Amino acid sequence: MIDIFISSSIKDIEWVKRIQEHLEPLLRKKNLSLWSYDFLYPGVDIQETIKRAIEESQAIIVLISSNYLNSQLPEVELSQIVKTHKKDKNKIFLIIISSDISSSVPTLIKDFQSVGSFSEPLGQLSEQKQEKALTKLTELIDHCVSAKSKKVYNDVANIGNVVNNIFIQGNIKLGNKNDHK
Repeated sequence: MIDIFISSSIKDIEWVKRIQEHLEPLLRKKNLSLWSYDFLYPGVDIQETIKRAIEESQAIIVLISSNYLNSQLPEVELSQIVKTHKKDKNKIFLIIISSDISSSVPTLIKDFQSVGSFSEPLGQLSEQKQEKALTKLTELIDHCVSAKSKKVYNDVANIGNVVNNIFIQGNIKLGNKNDHK
């Protein structure tokens, strides 16, 4: 299960890493998972993996740059993101990191909330303002994602005792969380 999905060009990996660093405390606090291209490994069906990650996500971050717009991502991945958003109402956050791209941004995403703008993209801001924007992004994502609850097991557990140096094994049925009401 993926909770937060980052859509980006592989050429923008430094931005992805910065965002991951900002999200790390939130991921730990709410027991959330994150997916980005650096989690792909050889042998997986890339398109199916990406599609499933998008569909499972509560929040999707899209790094808009000239690298992103000059790739195939807007045609394939972005259309899947918007389609899933319309169906499941997951939240989409655009991060504008390049200024030379406003005319090539697909119209299907121009109405989504963005961090940065075409007149002030994150890539042109001071380090302090970039950090402030990424902190704000983390806060916005925190408000839209649900914490995962701890899994309660309702199964059989093996238990055992040692009596006079002899291991005695038994089974016990774990109760439902509602058994203690």
